Amino acid sequence: MKEDEAFLRNMAHEFEEGFNRGDVDRIMRFYGDTYVDVNLRQPVQTRAARREYYVHVMRRPGLHVHVQPDDILIRGDLAFVRGTILLTQVVSGAATQTELRYLEVSERTPDGGWQVLWGMDGPVQEYDPPDS
Repeated sequence: MKEDEAFLRNMAHEFEEGFNRGDVDRIMRFYGDTYVDVNLRQPVQTRAARREYYVHVMRRPGLHVHVQPDDILIRGDLAFVRGTILLTQVVSGAATQTELRYLEVSERTPDGGWQVLWGMDGPVQEYDPPDS
């Protein structure tokens, strides 16, 4: 179980490194033939479509990501990874930051690794419960 968690945490690290270096192939190692991106209007993507999506996103100048998997839940051959993504974009010397939460569902591969199947992310929402 610890090896699986380490593998999944390393996937997040490799995504961060690949994205920040503009290395789409480094990112795509963890995707199979189909991926579902819940945030997209047409969420089901082929591997080629997902690759093109990342090529497009990584063209944004000054964009940097930091990925932090906060919780990993493994149930058999499925893993659920919940975490935080910090997006920083620097344009003309001014930096803006956006904090997102993400959830990914991965499946164990026949060789014992993991492959991302589904994912979604969104901005953090503030909630202050009313005083009781």
